[in-house]
Amino acid sequence: MDFRRIEWIFLIVFVGLNIFLGISFFQSQEVDQAVSESTNSEIVADIQRDQIKLPQLSTKTPTGGYLASQANNVLMNNRSQLVDIDTTITNNSTLHATLRAPLPVKKDKAVATLKAWMQAPEHVLYGRHYQYAESLSSGNHYVFSQQIQGHKIYDRRAQITFSVANGKLTGYTQTYIAKMSVLKSNVELTSAQEAVLTLYKDNELANNAKVEWVELAYNYLLDTKGSTVYVPTWFVGVENQGAKSVTIKKLNAITKTVVKERD
Repeated sequence: MDFRRIEWIFLIVFVGLNIFLGISFFQSQEVDQAVSESTNSEIVADIQRDQIKLPQLSTKTPTGGYLASQANNVLMNNRSQLVDIDTTITNNSTLHATLRAPLPVKKDKAVATLKAWMQAPEHVLYGRHYQYAESLSSGNHYVFSQQIQGHKIYDRRAQITFSVANGKLTGYTQTYIAKMSVLKSNVELTSAQEAVLTLYKDNELANNAKVEWVELAYNYLLDTKGSTVYVPTWFVGVENQGAKSVTIKKLNAITKTVVKERD
């Protein structure tokens, strides 16, 4: 028996089988993508019929993961560094600051004024770790969200809210995450377009509504074993017909589930 010939036959069959399976998998992927694109096109058509206005939405799938932080007393331990500012702490984590001499703030220059003022450590602790979040701000309330290791956190546990009244800043509230650890990374997230389409399918977008903006940031997920877990979330600003304000809808970018408001 020619064993070498048999080996060659098995090798050829093995290679041929792998090529066949590879082609089948590739064709399957193409079919799944075609079906998905067709389905999305139908949903977009339904959205247009319901006269819902959408901005340009990206179909790119970013990556993210799960982050975790632990409770800290950083603000409480360092508030004595603030100058001419009276402070109180609630829940061991939220700092309430009252300026002894209110800061003049012009409406048209409010953001720039606050950005510059908060950089001084005697005015705001760790002020350089926050960036202005226009989509979370409204009226005379200017919100700055914390940036951690390149991750934008849109959550009340990591933000500063400046309240301006009668052209003056009299105080602010602040929360701060001292350290963030990565639980899981490089997870493929849903795209901005898919997030909005999912909200529509889940009846989160009313007829004649307008999607003003779509942003990806980290949001609170749960508390477990002494840690707070955060997950990538699509924040979608929606203005309903006749409304004078924007409602924020949230979608978990990993599980594609709607995030309901909670404490």
